Amino acid sequence: MLKFKRSFHSLIILFVLSLSTNSYAMEKEYMLKAGFLYNFARFGQWHTSLSEQKAFILCSPDQNFIDIANVALKNRTIQDLPLRSKFISFEELASTKCNMLFITSDTVEAWNIAKPLMQNNIMVVGETDVFIQSGGHIRFFLSSGKIRFEIAPKQLKDAGITMSSKVLRLARVVDR
Repeated sequence: MLKFKRSFHSLIILFVLSLSTNSYAMEKEYMLKAGFLYNFARFGQWHTSLSEQKAFILCSPDQNFIDIANVALKNRTIQDLPLRSKFISFEELASTKCNMLFITSDTVEAWNIAKPLMQNNIMVVGETDVFIQSGGHIRFFLSSGKIRFEIAPKQLKDAGITMSSKVLRLARVVDR
């Protein structure tokens, strides 16, 4: 019986440690992706002027990502506008002035339903395999353990946004 208790306690400890390791890995990945999003915003050109806005708004329906982005992007600016990260539901998408929308793998199914509510001038970034084929503009993927991205410049242009050639040189450019 004592041996069983020790084994059981060991399993519980391993389970808790694996949860915290997975949580740390996800947090680190979201921190890196928030940094990428910041640079996409810096090097993106919105055809509608941002100067009429009070802030540049990065939206996501994933509260966990927004919490991490708030830490990673604190005190950042885009074209002299403060960068704000905002949690939104897809129902709010049509009425919220998002400049960029990040769709996580946990929220992509709801996004596929809400796409008709999308407005122009929103850069849409995601992380699932068929994200660009589904209408997204930029997709994160892992290659050799590193975060990489692909961009569909024509889809961005159709949404009223142009990406700098500096970013395009770093990306895998795709044409849907």
